[in-house]
Amino acid sequence: MYGIEMIEANKLIDDIRRDAAATNAKKQQAEQELYHQRTRYKELTGLRETDRREIDALHIQIAENEAVREYI
Repeated sequence: MYGIEMIEANKLIDDIRRDAAATNAKKQQAEQELYHQRTRYKELTGLRETDRREIDALHIQIAENEAVREYI
């Protein structure tokens, strides 16, 4: 009787270890994906700011061109 219980307990322990290893692998993969997404987000935020500055400069140029046109 004791031998059967030990076999079942060892099987449960092995199953738990496999599940833990699989969960740890998924966690590491999720952390890597999070790192890549954060990096991409920072990159896009920087690009958006650059675009915003360029658009503002173009708006100023348009206003200056319209002022010159009205003056002429």
